[in-house]
Amino acid sequence: MITKQRRKQLLDAMDDFSLFIEFAGNEIRRSADANYPFSIKRNFYYLTNIDEQEAVLILVKLPHRQSETLFIRDIDLTLQKWNGTYLTSTKASEQSEIASISSLSSLEGYIQSHLTRSGIRKIYVDIERLAKTDRVSVDEAWTVSMKQSYPTLSFENMNARINSMRTRKDKSEVDAIINAIDITKNAFERMLDSTKTAKYEYELQAEFEYVLKKHDASPAFDMIVASGKDATILHYVKNNKKIEDDSLVLCDMGASKDYYNSDISRTFPKSGQFTDVQKKYYNLVLEAMDRVFDKIRPGVTLKQLNDEVIDLYQTRLKEFGLIKESHEVSRYYYHGVSHFLGLDVHDVGQVEQMVLAPGQIITVEPGIYIEEHGFGIRIEDDVLVTEDGYKNLSSGIIKRIEDIENRMKGNG
Repeated sequence: MITKQRRKQLLDAMDDFSLFIEFAGNEIRRSADANYPFSIKRNFYYLTNIDEQEAVLILVKLPHRQSETLFIRDIDLTLQKWNGTYLTSTKASEQSEIASISSLSSLEGYIQSHLTRSGIRKIYVDIERLAKTDRVSVDEAWTVSMKQSYPTLSFENMNARINSMRTRKDKSEVDAIINAIDITKNAFERMLDSTKTAKYEYELQAEFEYVLKKHDASPAFDMIVASGKDATILHYVKNNKKIEDDSLVLCDMGASKDYYNSDISRTFPKSGQFTDVQKKYYNLVLEAMDRVFDKIRPGVTLKQLNDEVIDLYQTRLKEFGLIKESHEVSRYYYHGVSHFLGLDVHDVGQVEQMVLAPGQIITVEPGIYIEEHGFGIRIEDDVLVTEDGYKNLSSGIIKRIEDIENRMKGNG
């Protein structure tokens, strides 16, 4: 199983007399006796294939042996009647290919034993903090406590290494993302077929999410259904406006299945027919997309991909009379054209000036946002970087003007 290979990569990178600990995470209380829906820590899932709150993975590396142990919640027969069946040791071992499964109540004693009897000198943790105001994670709280109790131990954060591993997808991950894309395709087509009769943005969102639920999938992120000028707001998620008959509708959408995500954007006319002005700018976005596709290959940076869009827009928008100076492009295009995609929608591992490599999956999402024309247009596909170029994983989701119009006429 691929998760076993991933754990082996970490063990190979560890020093002798060291221990690595990874927490699955806990439920977060929302209010009174209600919790937010539990969502597994993605790095834990990546290393174990286990979706179980409070679970803990420990890897130990000594000169004469290496070990891996998974700790899961002690089974509480009373709580099982309320919350459902707990993960069993047998099932945990099957899913993770970890032979040693222990109860969570034995975790503290296990760690203490290794600290006193195995000569552990270094502890590797996995802490991600994007801002000072971030909520303190289980991993971080545990690490702070251990540093206070054992000031002579050395600690090192493995987060960047694991994130780097996650950037290159194996076949099982690519297949999972393709599955999420296929669900998104079905949901988009149902939504598109409903557009002419829908009155409000949330009606289209309901059509999309209905198909996801039918496939036991969930939205990968807060869906955007933005009509008219609201489509010039990048993260418009209210989705509560009436859709005017002459407006374009921008939808940023994706399905999540088994924690792997798709991220697709499409823009289409409420009436089923693009106007000439809408066509002109829509085809410009398609042209930008094709420019980016032609540039994708190992060794290229995401900045270079984005520069292709900016260079094209500087030329075309001057031709269209929308701008006079090149720097004015930023008024109409104000985001990057690509990000990584995987277990997270904006997937981890991307660092400044890193170059593309085979196995990475990125989005390609040029857009143009023209408030004075009353519309925004974004078109987005999900792309696998290959040895000699790319493969568009979402090419089956229609985006050409004639295909969209034919579909909305009932000829698709």
